[in-house]
This record gives sequence, C-alpha cells and structure tokens, in this order.
Amino acid sequence: MLKYKVRHTRLLLLTVAVLFTLLLSRVSEVPWDANNTGDISKMYTISSRTTSRHQAIIDYLLALYSDEGAFYSWLQDIPTDPRVSTYRNVFSVYDPYVIFDSLGSTSLVDWSNSSEFLKSLVNTNHQKPEYNGLVNFSAGLSPGSVSLDIATRLFPMLGLEEWLYPDKIAQFIANSQASSGGFTSYDNDTLTPTMIYTWSALNALSNLGLLNVIDTDMALDFVLSCYSDSGGFSNMPGFEPLQDMVPLGLFSLQILGRSNLIRTENTTAYLLQNWDNSTGHVSDGTIVNTERLVWSLYTLGTLDRINLEATLSWVISCQSYLNGAFLPIPGYYIDSERLEWARAAVHILNLLNRIDLLDEVITITEYPEYTVPQWYIDYIDEHFGTTTPSHSPVIAILISVVPYLIIGLLCGAPAAYISWTNKKRRAERQAL
Repeated sequence: MLKYKVRHTRLLLLTVAVLFTLLLSRVSEVPWDANNTGDISKMYTISSRTTSRHQAIIDYLLALYSDEGAFYSWLQDIPTDPRVSTYRNVFSVYDPYVIFDSLGSTSLVDWSNSSEFLKSLVNTNHQKPEYNGLVNFSAGLSPGSVSLDIATRLFPMLGLEEWLYPDKIAQFIANSQASSGGFTSYDNDTLTPTMIYTWSALNALSNLGLLNVIDTDMALDFVLSCYSDSGGFSNMPGFEPLQDMVPLGLFSLQILGRSNLIRTENTTAYLLQNWDNSTGHVSDGTIVNTERLVWSLYTLGTLDRINLEATLSWVISCQSYLNGAFLPIPGYYIDSERLEWARAAVHILNLLNRIDLLDEVITITEYPEYTVPQWYIDYIDEHFGTTTPSHSPVIAILISVVPYLIIGLLCGAPAAYISWTNKKRRAERQAL
C-alpha cells in the first residue's frame, strides 16, 4: 500500500488546530478493518441498483441534507447540538450548492430552509456593533474574512443580496489589513496575516466591487512576498512554499490586476515536481490536492503539460461503488467519504470540460444514508441525558476550530488525514 505522509511540516504545525478537528471526526467512525478496505456489512444492508455517476452524487448529497437547511459533511457527521458547540457553517450550504449547480440540478432541492439558515447567520443585534450586518461563520462563531468571502458568493446565488451589507463588509475587511499589506481573519493586532485570509479578503471585496477601500499596492507587496523564486506561494512570507497555495496566489494577482507578474513557466515547473503523470494525480496527495494543482494549471493556461485522460480516469475512480460517495484516493476506506471530496471531483471535471463522464451507468451497492454516530449518542446519554443543555469544555474547544478546516484543506491536511489513519491501522495490526 502506498504510504501517504504529512507534507509541509512547518505550516501544518501552525495549523495544528485543524488536526484536532480531524481527530475528532475520526472518533465518529467505525474501527478500521486492517484486512478489508471494502467490507462494511456491519453498517449496511446490500441491495444493488443501477444508476449513473451523476445520480449517485445527487443521492449522496440528498442523504446529507438536514432539515435546518444545511448539509452534513459526511454520512456520520455530528448533528447540530449547542450542548457541545456543534453547528453547521456557511460551507454547509455553499459546498453542496456549487455541486448541485455544476450538475445543473439545483432545482432538486427546496433551498428555502437553506436561505433561512443563512439569514440566521447575519448579525442584526450583536453585542459588538462592528459585527452588525456581517455574516457569521456559524451560529457559534463570529464573522471573518472567510465567512464574508463565502457569503458574497453564496447569497446572490440564492437571491439573498438584500441580506448582504457591502459597506459593513468592506469596512470590516479594510480594518483587518495589516501593516505588511496582508489580511488577518478580523481586526486584531496580535494576528498574523496569511495568504489564505488575504485571498479571502480580496475576493470578497472584488465580488462587491469595493477594492478601493483597501491599500491595493500594499496588498500586492504582501502577495509578492509570498511568491517564491521556486514558483510556489507560501501562506506567510519567509515560509516554505506550498502547492496548494498556488491557486490563491494566482487569483490574488488577478484580482489586483497584476497577472503580468505571474511567472507562468516557473510556476508550472514548480507544480509538476510532485505530479504523477502516469496516473494523473498529485503524488502522495488526495483529490483536493489534485484539484488545487489542476486549478492552478488551468489558471496558468498550461493544462496541456499533463496527461488529462489519466487525470479524468483517476478522478472518476475516486467514486465508491458502495454508495456513490467520493473517497480521498481510489479504493480507500469507505468511512473516509466526505462531501469535500465530491466537490473537488466535480470541480475538476468542470475545469476539464468533461462533466459528461458522470453520465456513465454504474452499479451502486447501497443507497447512501445519514446516521447519527453511535459514539455521539453514547456521549450525550452519559454526560447530559435529559438535563439542561450546557457546554462540554473539551468537545467545545475542539469543535471551535472548525473554521480553520478550510486552511487545512488548502495546506495539506488531506494528506495528513491519510497519514494519520495509516499510522492508526499499523498500530492496530501490531496490537493484534
């Protein structure tokens, strides 16, 4: 079995909170079977059906839909529960919506509940006046550049433009610009500006047509300070460049009107260092890592440098024949399915203009179905029962870092996820 190792150690140390989130998610999954990657008979009843890859994705998404209008992130995700500070966030609507939209199937969902959920995230009477009119990341977390970026994209899609307050958003983002020109998640002198927050800030202002509220020259200086001689971009000046950061750097230069500063050949060569052209994916990476690289080459106009047919075949093979869900790599354990993998797969197919591959007829073993994880039920029964809801400090602290999941996905957390589970399985085998 291929060994997937954690790359980009320095930045992962800076985003260690992400790994706590991933560890928490693993608790909700059934134990690994070291001898069989596909046998989950303890979880499912076998009942094969013939469908298309397209419809299998739709069925999977519908299984993740919750009545609150948001979607779960996987089939055994934790339900919303204020007692342990678990809430759905803006990505819980954005990710599934863009998949449905890419598949031309948004009409299959009544988005009214989703709209109400998003409206509930808009601050109308916050204890901090500067937050009024801004969109929170979730019911338990305040607004930031990431949540505002997603809101400026998602709200117009659902006809919620009147719930956006452009001037408020622009001022909030402008206040988060640091002296280096980069942006933090919110206005706080102790925070360090990053490429992720800088791109989110620039994209939000670009969506609103309000780039004039910031110092764009300083922002450009920050982006260029993250642009390495190697052709890659780092999350912060002076740190190791990361392939997953490249699209953010390229987009930032485009938004700032300085595409002429992109070193096309240099950056393309950098990206292809970790590309397996024979199999069509990022070496030791997941489908999200592959998406970032393909997205970068698409932006650079150098997609002709890779074996596109191999890439398409690899992406399609990430879809499980068990329930139509997508896995991080082909043939991986079914309990690693995530909505994020499906989003990345559909995005790649769109970038390569081959969404038609989803018309292929396949046989799916089992219908996807969301189930509340038993560990969560046991935990609630043990610690709360029918008592008045209160917060569990440990669970609440871990889940409070959910907004940084986007950072992990961009900075190699998918690879860390696989590496961690591989180590876990090896430990289990040694114990036997």
